[in-house]
Amino acid sequence: MNAISSIAASGMRVAVMGVRVAAHNIAVQPVQPVGPRQVLAVQTISGGGASAQVTTGEAAPDLAADLLSARTYEVAFAANAVVIRRNNAMLGTLFDAFA
Repeated sequence: MNAISSIAASGMRVAVMGVRVAAHNIAVQPVQPVGPRQVLAVQTISGGGASAQVTTGEAAPDLAADLLSARTYEVAFAANAVVIRRNNAMLGTLFDAFA
């Protein structure tokens, strides 16, 4: 896996974690007492890519923010998937050009 694919794959992993965190926060809102809100802490990796860790936040539950966060991570996942597909297509074209 080349650098572009590994960076996009790490972005996809972070996006999946982000959707899980948002889904958790949405799911626990109607439960009384409301449990601790989860927050995704994202760090960049030297050489490219990202990693994430789920932590507990102090902010009050916010349904609109969590729905928006889930949608944002969904779009980020799709964008990284496009990068991987395009990279694979370019690699195939490069091999065809030298064949």
